[in-house]
Amino acid sequence: MADSGLGLAFRKLRELGFVPAKRKGTTRRFEGTLACMAGPVKVALEIDDWDFVDYPTIRVLEAPASLPTVLPHVSGTGGLCYFTPGAVILDRYRPDHALWQCVVQARDVLDRLAKDPSYRQQEFQAEFAANWYLGQMPMPARILLGQLDHGAAEATVFLAGDDDDKFCIVSSHQSEIDALCRARGWLVESASASCWVIRSAQMPVLPMHGLPVNVGAMFEWIKAWDRTTYATIQNVLAQRRYLDAPNVIFVIQSAVGWFGFQIRLDAQKRKAYWRKPSLYRQHFHGKGRSHPIMRLAIDEIGADFIHSRNLQFATLKDRVVTVFGCGAIGGYLAQALAKLGAGVGTRGCLRLIDSQLFTADNAGRHLLGVDSLFKPKAIAVAAMLRAQFPTSRIEAYERSAVLPGDLEGDLVIDATGEEAFSEALNFHRLQIPVERRSAALHVWVAGNGECVQGLWVDLPKYACFRCLRQSDLGRTKRMDPLLHVPATRVIGCQAFTPYAVSAPMSASALAVDMVISWLRGDPTPRFRVRSVEDAEVRRLKNKNLEALTGCPACAPRF
Repeated sequence: MADSGLGLAFRKLRELGFVPAKRKGTTRRFEGTLACMAGPVKVALEIDDWDFVDYPTIRVLEAPASLPTVLPHVSGTGGLCYFTPGAVILDRYRPDHALWQCVVQARDVLDRLAKDPSYRQQEFQAEFAANWYLGQMPMPARILLGQLDHGAAEATVFLAGDDDDKFCIVSSHQSEIDALCRARGWLVESASASCWVIRSAQMPVLPMHGLPVNVGAMFEWIKAWDRTTYATIQNVLAQRRYLDAPNVIFVIQSAVGWFGFQIRLDAQKRKAYWRKPSLYRQHFHGKGRSHPIMRLAIDEIGADFIHSRNLQFATLKDRVVTVFGCGAIGGYLAQALAKLGAGVGTRGCLRLIDSQLFTADNAGRHLLGVDSLFKPKAIAVAAMLRAQFPTSRIEAYERSAVLPGDLEGDLVIDATGEEAFSEALNFHRLQIPVERRSAALHVWVAGNGECVQGLWVDLPKYACFRCLRQSDLGRTKRMDPLLHVPATRVIGCQAFTPYAVSAPMSASALAVDMVISWLRGDPTPRFRVRSVEDAEVRRLKNKNLEALTGCPACAPRF
């Protein structure tokens, strides 16, 4: 930023009552007082990004005693979240105005928090995880939460990691933890803790005297917003099993997310209360009320969380999906399907079938790179996906398709781009009784990548793959977007159609969107085409394409 801009910024800060403070490296630091409704609030303003990609940091140094101990948007170290990231674009060409915006917004946020208890409660619940993790010192310990069985009340605690980092992981499945640790190169062992899982439909309330730091405060806080959860915890503490380990962990799923706490048990009291554990519980309500607890920050890593977090519809969990062809289209598509949850669940499976090896001529437009050179495509793609999603069931077959045997499952996807194979798949699928047929999706690149097309085949009244050609001797295409014969390259007896990496990625994206429509409950439009913006092609309409009258594949025969 030009010196003239810095001068404007510093003058504006002086006008606002801020004075320079000791710098931290390249960070400019200023201190001042915000004239808030609850009283003056001393703050520090720190700027190390004069492009204003990141907002200046505003930290509360001294706040009026009338403000609550825990304030939403204020971290345990005083950091104030006054703008949601990306909500306001500060003008780097007017730094004085940008800093004025930040100071005014900080004051307004603190004023609203001070005067409006319902707003404090609402914001505490809306950003519960941030408040629980950052709202008070000491910071919580980190727990990774894997897959839990439905309704599980207990789970196993594992200790995993390497020399640099150790993690506690809670899961119902040893196999999940083993797969995760293999993928990350971690060692794993059982941790010396018992873990209890509690689920609540209630919203946690803002604690009056700060986040709980001891057993008594934790009990009082939980009891204030969910007596059922409180009673469940008390029932656990009346059982002998929690005394098996020196630490007891509670992970709680509330209406606003997961959180937890840990109680380190006294070794002598564990022995003393072994025959009557309810006495230990009684101790926590008396002299042991001040016994410290550790807040736990819960990071979900289970398959259900990973594959559903970004979705507003069902995943491919517990679906059997088969992809024919792991070439340019199939590689990107297989990865996208895995991210949508293919291979997750007790029944779920993603099956990849391709007979070819990955060679150097594939590398320019494929998901794989030269590290997979001369490996079978299906095997290499599956290995990559298993490393990315170690708990997913992904099967790979280095062979040609076996029809109709490979057509079992919920969905088969033809990503080969080979019309002869698509015809064969279509024929064999139609021989299967309607009630047993899986849905089928064909996707391909047209020409030299000018456009991509997809056809969803399910109900008999709509087009099958053979319906895309007329029944005349020339087998004229019904939905041909090309105006020109595509360029091909011939090498010996081999020929291929060149197109850039964007084409198979676009075809994969089209296929994924069609799968998503199916997951939402309606694959309409069943025929889709997407064209490059400047391509000279026919602009075809996306629609449910009617079955071709007299189609030799799907027309009724009498």
